[in-house]
Amino acid sequence: MSNPKLQALLPYISEERLRKFDKALRHRTRRLCMVLENVYQSRNASAVMRSCDGMGIQDVHLIEDVNPWVFNRGVSKGTPSWLTLHRYTDAEDPTAACIESLRSNGYKIAVTSPHVNGYEARSLPIDQPVAVVMGTEFKGASKRMLDVADYHVFIPMRGMAESLNISVAAGMIMHRIMENIQELPPNARQLTADEREAIMLDWALKSVKKSDAILKHLGL
Repeated sequence: MSNPKLQALLPYISEERLRKFDKALRHRTRRLCMVLENVYQSRNASAVMRSCDGMGIQDVHLIEDVNPWVFNRGVSKGTPSWLTLHRYTDAEDPTAACIESLRSNGYKIAVTSPHVNGYEARSLPIDQPVAVVMGTEFKGASKRMLDVADYHVFIPMRGMAESLNISVAAGMIMHRIMENIQELPPNARQLTADEREAIMLDWALKSVKKSDAILKHLGL
């Protein structure tokens, strides 16, 4: 690792924690990311983030122009700290900004909807990186997202209910897609060395007390 800031902070992190960081980073992927569009209940968004961390999904995009996300440690167990959260609160049009970010990073957009015929998660194409969009609990994904979707994703429902709780649905979809991603060659699913180092630095900054003061003292 060549980043001088990271090198300066490593001595302040225990060997056990560094091993945990290394193990997590070896399983992280950007082949799949999640987009949460105006999720009404923050605890649902936090539950999705907890699942992302557990399954090795690094990036979560948040569209909050109607419903802001509020950190919920009780549900998320602190997992947002280990994810890369993309928030568009300063954008004039958060939805457009999110779509532009996804497109510029090579993502196909897969929007979940019980009303649109499409793919089950197990058959969703993963030949290119894919972003799965979960809409609000009441109305689902917005028409704008449905209109720009490359794919539509649904979960077959065999009971009286039309849909599942958003965090449950997201967990099921992520798990099935990740099973397919794990079958890809390592270089198609794993983070690059530069990405691992950048995320490790972010985690170190959050883990070391007064990390900013330490770096300032060292002139970094």
